[in-house]
Amino acid sequence: SALTRWRRSMPKILVVSTVRDERLRVVRALKAAGYRVRGASTFHEAKRLLGEVSPDLVVADERLEAYNGLHILLKARAENPHVRALVLTAASGRGLEADARRLHVECAIKPQNPAEWLALVSRSLDVDRASGPSLVHTEERIHAASM
Repeated sequence: SALTRWRRSMPKILVVSTVRDERLRVVRALKAAGYRVRGASTFHEAKRLLGEVSPDLVVADERLEAYNGLHILLKARAENPHVRALVLTAASGRGLEADARRLHVECAIKPQNPAEWLALVSRSLDVDRASGPSLVHTEERIHAASM
């Protein structure tokens, strides 16, 4: 059916967060917007799902227990160099931003509501793949999205 074809054409997203309620809320919001989404609570679960899901976008928290969110994003890029990668943090941090920039991973302050999540994911997926990801100051992006 047309609906099935449309769903299959929607980007696949892997959301990695150790915060259960937040992860479930984000997965639900993204699914409601039509994205194909899977959630993982640990680095190891995310690593397993990378092979199953082949995501177009991986969104990971900065902290994943003993791992840094950049670890899973690097693993995702090793399997698919074209995957979009987004690491989220609670507050701006120069160390994380510098590491993200060096690895060509987008770094953003964690959105606080579904509208901000949808705007951030949409922009992350719309970035021209040929130019590669860039460091994005999400405070500016969220402000622009709310206008």
